[in-house]
Amino acid sequence: MAEEEVCSQLIRLLRLQRHDFINHLQVIHALVQLGRGEKALQYIEETSKKMELLDESLFRHKPQTGCPPQPKI
Repeated sequence: MAEEEVCSQLIRLLRLQRHDFINHLQVIHALVQLGRGEKALQYIEETSKKMELLDESLFRHKPQTGCPPQPKI
């Protein structure tokens, strides 16, 4: 896989992870607003276990140098 392609894939994965993270925050925010604090805590615990799996996928890639700078999102 070409270096640029690897960089593009990593950036895509990071953007997807960011999108998912924001969605999780919105769910937690809604639960807290509805007064369902216990459900929010349960959601955080369940989600944090799933997030550990996502992080592993990013660390499996070999470190790359020379990735072109990407525009801020």
